Amino acid sequence: MLRGTRSQAVMGAMVGGGITQAAWAQWETGARQPKLDVFAYLCRRLGVSADWLLGIDDSQQPIKPSIDEQLALLKSQLGETAKNMEGIMSQISRLEREQAKT
Repeated sequence: MLRGTRSQAVMGAMVGGGITQAAWAQWETGARQPKLDVFAYLCRRLGVSADWLLGIDDSQQPIKPSIDEQLALLKSQLGETAKNMEGIMSQISRLEREQAKT
């Protein structure tokens, strides 16, 4: 599965473009399909081909979000929840150390 253990809300925030948890849930259940321009946007943001995202070609693996993207997502989550702040700050520190190595 593309999102792995990430929540639908986190995936929406990660790809940006106003993708909501509700939209992601409808796509996963087949209740709705993204419009073509949104589908193309998802492919670009996730670094996958349309064939891979449609399940036609399973040889391509999604690209891991960059450290900058992960940091931006984690920092945006800080404003959403206070109870997970310690875990999020720990992850941010880890990513910043990795970024400093590159």
